[in-house]
Amino acid sequence: MTVVVIAAVAVMVELGFWQLRRLHSVRDDNARVGARLALPAAPLDELLAAGVDPSNATFRRVRVGGRYDRVTEVVLANRSFEGTPGTDLLTPLVTANGRALIVDRGWVPLDESGAQEEKARPPATPVTVTGVLFPSERKTVFAPSIPPTGRLTTIPRVDVARIEKQLPYPAYPLYLRLESQTPAQAELPVPPGLPDLSEGPHLSYAVQWFIFATIAAAVYVAVLRRTVRSGRGAAKDET
Repeated sequence: MTVVVIAAVAVMVELGFWQLRRLHSVRDDNARVGARLALPAAPLDELLAAGVDPSNATFRRVRVGGRYDRVTEVVLANRSFEGTPGTDLLTPLVTANGRALIVDRGWVPLDESGAQEEKARPPATPVTVTGVLFPSERKTVFAPSIPPTGRLTTIPRVDVARIEKQLPYPAYPLYLRLESQTPAQAELPVPPGLPDLSEGPHLSYAVQWFIFATIAAAVYVAVLRRTVRSGRGAAKDET
């Protein structure tokens, strides 16, 4: 029993330190993202020039002009805004050099009417957009797979490489989360904004694991002391 308790306490303590390591990693990532977001908006082709590692441009704010290609727009499923379910619109913005930047123009409700759908259409005229560059979203364990071929009109997550397969022109390796646009959109779509840079629950989880380890050790010591006392009492009764 002693070996089992020691092993359990050791595992819980290690889980606590693992959560602390994750917390430090999140803080480092948030600091890196925050530093890049603090930089002024730069021209897209300056950050994603030929031969430049796209990872160096992630989380950078850019400004770029072009025309939206409404025909190749893809719906990003299962997005919400202030608790209301809906979808985001991923629309290629074709730039002057013929390459397209996938733009997450923002959220529209699921029950959109015909009038709302019309409001969400991108301008037919050239636009200038400002936003932040992001890499494709990673597939989680239980997330649905994306068909490797065929024409997609709806996609479960942003996958720039997969969307590029069905475009008649090359695309930049990152996508843009729209912040502002000139000329401005009407009421819809609602710009996606930036992800939350919170530290998550790692600190509270670490504290919980350390508390569990302390409780387990304290309870075992109490039980052990009671057992010893009971043994001594039984020995005295025999004498």
